[in-house]
Amino acid sequence: MVLIYESDPLDNEDARGRFYHVCRGRIDRTEIRLPEGQSIYECAACGVDLEPEDFWIARQKGSV
Repeated sequence: MVLIYESDPLDNEDARGRFYHVCRGRIDRTEIRLPEGQSIYECAACGVDLEPEDFWIARQKGSV
């Protein structure tokens, strides 16, 4: 898995989930989002391509 989804506590009015990329075996704690109008997110460090389906699958697998 190269994408992690963490959900926020539900008691927060701005509760939502965040996506993080696992780059070269380490979690990069910089939140990522699929760029508007684009269908692929590419990591500049490792070159992995993440598509909308990857974000959906990470969300379905649950939060950490």
